[in-house]
Order: sequence, then structure tokens, then C-alpha cells
Amino acid sequence: MNTTITTAPRTLDLGGAWELTWAAGPEDSPDYATSGTAINATVPGQVHTDLLAAGLLEDPDVGLREADQLWIGHSRWTYARRFDWDGTAAERTELVADGLDTFATVRLNGQEVAVTADQHIGYRWDVAQMLVRGKNLLEITFGSAWDAAHECEAEVGALPRPYDEPYPFVRKSACNFGWDWGPHYITAGIWQPIRLESWSRTRIVSVRPDTVIDGDAARVSVAVGLEHSGTTSDADVTVTAVLTAPDGSVAARSSVPADATDVVLGLDVADPLLWWPTGLGDQPLYALTVTVDGSGDVLSEEERRIGLRTVVVEEEPDDAGSTWAFVVNGRRVRVRGYNWIPDDPFIAEVTEERLGQRLDQAVDGGANLLRVWGGGYFSTEEFMAGCDERGLMVWHDFLFACAAYDESEAMIDAVTVEAEQAVARLSAHPSLVMWCGGNECVWGMYDWGWPEILDGRPYGAAFYTEVLPGVIARLDPSRPYVPNSPWSGSPDKHPNDRDTGPVHIWEVWNNVDYVHYRDVDPPFVSEMGWCAPPAWSTLRRVVTEGDLVPENPQVAHHMRAGDGMEKLARGLAPYFGTPATAEDWHYLTQVVQARSQAAGAEWLRARERCAGVVIWQLNDCWPVLSWSAVDGDGIEKPVWYALRRAFADRMLTIVPVTSGSTEDPTGPDGLEVVLVNDGLSAWTADVVVRRFALDGTEVGRETIGLTAAPDGTARSVLPAALTVVATDEFLVADTDGLRSTWFFAPDATLAPIEPRFSARAVVDGGSLRVTVHAETLLRDLCLFADRLADPLGVPATQLEVDDMMLTVLAGETATFTVRRRDGGTLAAPADLSDAERFPVLRCVGDTPSSSVPTGEDEAGGGAAR
Repeated sequence: MNTTITTAPRTLDLGGAWELTWAAGPEDSPDYATSGTAINATVPGQVHTDLLAAGLLEDPDVGLREADQLWIGHSRWTYARRFDWDGTAAERTELVADGLDTFATVRLNGQEVAVTADQHIGYRWDVAQMLVRGKNLLEITFGSAWDAAHECEAEVGALPRPYDEPYPFVRKSACNFGWDWGPHYITAGIWQPIRLESWSRTRIVSVRPDTVIDGDAARVSVAVGLEHSGTTSDADVTVTAVLTAPDGSVAARSSVPADATDVVLGLDVADPLLWWPTGLGDQPLYALTVTVDGSGDVLSEEERRIGLRTVVVEEEPDDAGSTWAFVVNGRRVRVRGYNWIPDDPFIAEVTEERLGQRLDQAVDGGANLLRVWGGGYFSTEEFMAGCDERGLMVWHDFLFACAAYDESEAMIDAVTVEAEQAVARLSAHPSLVMWCGGNECVWGMYDWGWPEILDGRPYGAAFYTEVLPGVIARLDPSRPYVPNSPWSGSPDKHPNDRDTGPVHIWEVWNNVDYVHYRDVDPPFVSEMGWCAPPAWSTLRRVVTEGDLVPENPQVAHHMRAGDGMEKLARGLAPYFGTPATAEDWHYLTQVVQARSQAAGAEWLRARERCAGVVIWQLNDCWPVLSWSAVDGDGIEKPVWYALRRAFADRMLTIVPVTSGSTEDPTGPDGLEVVLVNDGLSAWTADVVVRRFALDGTEVGRETIGLTAAPDGTARSVLPAALTVVATDEFLVADTDGLRSTWFFAPDATLAPIEPRFSARAVVDGGSLRVTVHAETLLRDLCLFADRLADPLGVPATQLEVDDMMLTVLAGETATFTVRRRDGGTLAAPADLSDAERFPVLRCVGDTPSSSVPTGEDEAGGGAAR
């Protein structure tokens, strides 16, 4: 029979409806599993999400139910799907699995296709000889990652890690095994797309553009990886790259013969539109189309959206050691960022809408960089494209976290493939500005007792200093690379040395009061953080019994940080003592988190040496007490608002000239007012600094003129008369709508003042506006929109407020606006009084009686900032 070979590529999507069956597992597995009955499954997805969708698993986030799902990770599961194949004749027909989690045996029509052992690798297998015309059966059986990890541990020997979980022995998302902010959900499943691809002659494997900018011209070198079927001459096959400008015009075109497995096409662009980080310019994206053509047929085609920019990390000697700063398009970029963790334990739950909301929360909160932490998985295209569009720079760890790793040949081979695939896939994104070898994988050798456990065995250094930089040198040579975070420039020097490279500041949260952020002046901070509960509604949703207090077992279950409750209490002590109620504990721990991160970020940004502050962390993956600024239900904590001010392009702050202490935060050398200007133009401002008694009486004033250059600071030491330490007085600095305050002692030592205020709530134009009039000083005034869900008849997760953590002086007013996140309108309920009082409105020192009735005609004073 004559068969005509099809040259045009064809794809058969195998996602969608599958069947899932329990194959084996613990004896106490539930009856619905051991019965052998198949349930409906969705691909991409994971076993947990399929069981949840089938109503067979209750939400494991709630109460203590996490323990009820542990059997899932100890079981074997089989996914099965029947599909029709039309017998397409092509030189290659391949089964392509972009991601299998993790230990999988793949069978097609009863024949074994492959066995896999790496969640982070995409696979491609030639299955042409296994397919039959008509009905086909694809089955994928997943073994227990837990069991596989323990088996590997028995072979390799103990590897040091922070938790008694075997995650470093397997190439799977480390945080699946639990973390100090995450649950133990050991997942399995077809977590990425799966399909059949038929192609002939030549296909595109990768597209890796690299940009050089010289004056008013750019050169884009497009490295194209090719695979040839090997059965047909490629003499007439060509590769063409076309770059289309944002306005739709063709900016450049180039063609070369497809006569190798790697070809490079040069594209010269006149007057390029440069991609800039948010706040420094626009983010124009060019369309890059690469086509393989043979005898007039399109054999393969790939498209990318790319941005034209350059990036380097600048390290220059200085008096303390050396600088460490990102330079984009020749301009230093002071980083204000967050660490990013997986937004959900089950990636299928992260919808495009949810991802967009998180990225918007990063940008709206003043961030210009997200660091993708190494204990999760490589970023999705949706994540990277969202960062490209928003001007969010991305620092991306390779997938190593807080542990020693086996340097066997098999592990090195697996990691090499992981890195090659990730670099080839992600390198087109302009937002990607840094590759990093891993997280805290060198630090452990110095401070965490690893040498005694390893007893001469390697800890993984070869990955960070040889394997990964080798991949970068071959596939992405112009992208900066740092071997680990923290990193001091050499494996022979303590990695968290404060004089060079990116540092982690964890001694503050772990041991001391947050004023000690001011003890350091590093060149760059890639981690620092402070814990607090999620929104009240978020925690209440999963704590089904008892009060929201640390002693409640369900609350304690949702705190994973080591000695976390004790550290929260230590942080509260100098300011608020021991809160008497659940309401106060929840609010005041959130206040301390907000104050701590704002204090640290403002100090570091005011130091001219520090070129970046990356907070741990932006997001959460479940309802947990953690370091996040946005909780697991997507609700911003007070720290998000405090950091939005600390991360603003123009920041005003009062800081000590040199570091102080909890008892005397002013320090020995007085205070200074500082302008930090990350904008594009100079900032000239008259800063009014006033000194007040706690009762609201103004006792001193000074106006200071300052000019901060772009990417610069301006500072002035305050007159001694303004900075004499007094526990019953405080400072307020105002300029251009910005405000900074300074209190000379912690709250617990201040003369007590009962806050008094009135509030009026109205629904106007589909939004709720709550105007607060201060009769006394109001500190850290917050409106908690999630607590209005019932009176407004809107889910708590759909309500957002425009500001929190306000300082309102006696006689001033502050107005909060509450809106729906989805853009819908709020209807006015019959009673709005809940929005005008405790616990929706909170400030430091308040009680349920702090809010007094307000009349229709009450006049306000000046506006708070």
C-alpha cells in the first residue's frame, strides 16, 4: 500500500477527560479507593484535584483534615484515556508529555512506552509503531514519590535538610513535602499538557533570542534548536525569523539553511523600542516568528513575544566590600521585590485570572521584581508573559532549596536536562533578568551542621558552580547567573557575608526586635520577612472550632514556622505585651508584621549602598500564618499597604543616622529625614517636620528643602531640638502627600491614650466610602474589608480596600474606599454601621467603644496621609 507522508505538523490534544483509579497503597486507604472503581479525572490535573472534584475528598486546608489525605501520597494511581487516531502518516509521531508528577510508567495499548522520575522534565517518545488506527488506550501509572524518595535515601545515605522529609532525594517540587509555610500534599498526576505530535523532516526544538543594543540600533541573535527526522534530505529546508514591531510593521527578517541542529539568525533593528522594568518606561513587546519551510510546506513554526533590553549585574569594590546591583539598558535599577512561591499546592487551581491578580498585587504594591524560589517548579508561560507585560523583573532559582543534594551521575544528568529545557523555554522572556543556582544550599555547609552529616560526601556544589553555569554559558550566555542565594562571591567565603553579594536577613525574625534591621547595610537583600496571620475571614474559614488564638489546635496547625507562635509573642512584647483577646492578637500581630517590614525596607532603601530589597514573601499557597503580604485567599494584609509606601518610586522616611535599639530606637547620632527617588526626574520637595505631644499639641516644627536626583537620595539630619528623646512626644514628616512618623519609644512605654474617632459610611457610585474623623491620634488605622462580607452580601475574597496602616492626627480625616475586585458594584445595605466601628475599623490601643456616633453634618479637618 502506498502511503503519502504528511509534511504539515499535526497535533492531537490528549487533555481533558480521563479516568483515575487507585492501584495500590496503604491498608487504611478509604473504601472508595480500594474498590477499584474509576472516577472522572481532568488533565492537566493531579490526584488531589480529581478527588476533590468527585466529592471524595473534603477540603484538606480546613481544620485538621490535612492528616486525612496523607494516604494519597503513599498510593499508586493510574490515569487512563481512550482516544481515536486516524493513522496520520508522518516521519515521526510522538507522545509529548510536558510534565508528569513524578514516578510514572507510561503504556500505550498495553506496551510500555517509558518510565519517568522527574517532575521538572518534559518528555517526548516516538510511538508510531504502538498506535493503531481507530481506538487507542493510553495509561499512566504513578508511584508514590514518598516511597521512591525513601528508597533513594536508603541507597544514597542521609542528606541534611531542614525538615524530616525526603524531598532532596527526588526531582519533585520540594514544598510538596511540607514547608514552614506550606502543607504536606504529596501530589501525583499529569500536571502539564499531554498530546500526540506528528511531524516530518524538521521541527523546531527551541527559540532563544539574545539582544545587544548599541546606541540607536539593536542586534537580535536568534538561536534556533532543530531536530531532523533523518529520513529526508534537508537541502531545501530553510529557517526564517521575522520580527514584528508592536505597531505591526516588520522590523527585521532573516533566513538561513536548516542544515544543522542549531542555527543562528541575525536580526538588525533600527531605533528599537526598549523594554523597561515598571516605573522606568514602557514594556513594548515584539512578535518573533520562526518558521521552518521545506519545498513550500511549513514544517514547523514557533512564536515568541520578546522585549529588547540588556541586563547585567554590576559589582564594584566599595568601602565595605563590593556593590551588587541590576543594570537594565545601562541604568541601575533599585529593586523593590517579593519572593514568589507556588500559588497553590495544585497548579491546576491557579487560573489565569488568579495569576493575573497576584501579579497585579505585586506591581500595585510597588514591586518591580519577583524572585521565583527554588523549592517549587519552573515558571509557567502564563506567569512569565504576565511579568513581561507588567514590567516585573524575574529572578529565577533553579530547583534546589535548603538541602544537600546527591551528585551522582544520574542526578547530574537529570538536572542538566531540567536546566537545558527550562533555559531554552524561558530565555525569550525579557522579564527574566537572573538565573540563580538555588536557595540556601551553600549556607547550610557553614552554619547548619551539614559537614558532620555528610562525612566527606559532596553537598551539591557541582550543580551550582559547574553544571548550571555550564548550561547558562551554552544556552543563555548574556543572562546574569549567581550560584546561590545568599552568595558572597566564592564558595570559600561565608555565603551570607554582609559585605558582598545578595544576603538573607533572618536573624531578626528568628531572634530579636525588628529595629535590628537597622544594624546592617548590605549591598542587596534577597530575603527578609516577618510572620503574621492571614485575614480574619481566611483564618476563620479553616478554623472551624474555637477562638482565633495561638492556643487553638486548629490555629496552631496553620502555623508552620519553627517556634512561630513564640516568635510572634516575642515580637509583640515590647510594643503591646500579651493581647487579651483574639481580636487584638490577630490585629496586633499583623501590625507588627507591617511595621517590621516597612522599617526594614525603609532603612535599607535609605542606605545608598543597598541596591535591592526582596521581601519574603508575596503570596501563600493555603490559609496559613506566614510571612506573606497577600494571604492564601488573595487578601492583602496590612503589611502589603505598609510596603506599598516603602516601595514607592518616591519615598519619604525618618530614620536614625546610625542604628539604635528597642529601648532607644533613635540611636546615638540622632535622626535624619531622607527622600528616596527611583523615578526618572529629579524630586525637589519641602519637607515639613513637626513634633507633637501625644495629646495632639504641636511643640516644634522645621521645614527642610531637599532635592533627590533620579536613582538618588537626599537627606538632612534633623535639628537636635526636634529629636530630643521623650516618650510622650513624636515626629511627623509630610511632603507631596507622603507621610513618615517617628516615635521615640515602643508603644508599651508610651503614656496611654484611648483613641477616639467618629466614622461615617456611605455607598457611592457602587463603592463603599468610610470617612474617619480623628478626635485623638490614631496609629496604624486599618479598615478590614473582608469583615464586611455579610452586611454587603459579597464574598470576603471579592472585597478590597484602598489603604491601611494610616497615621491620623487629631482633627484630621481619612477616607477608605471599599470596592469589588471583579469591578462589580456594591449595593447599599439597610445598615452600614458595621463599617463604622470595631472590629472593621481598628487602630492601636482601641476598644469596641473607641468609635463615637457621627452626625450627618459633622465637618472634617485636614486629610491624613
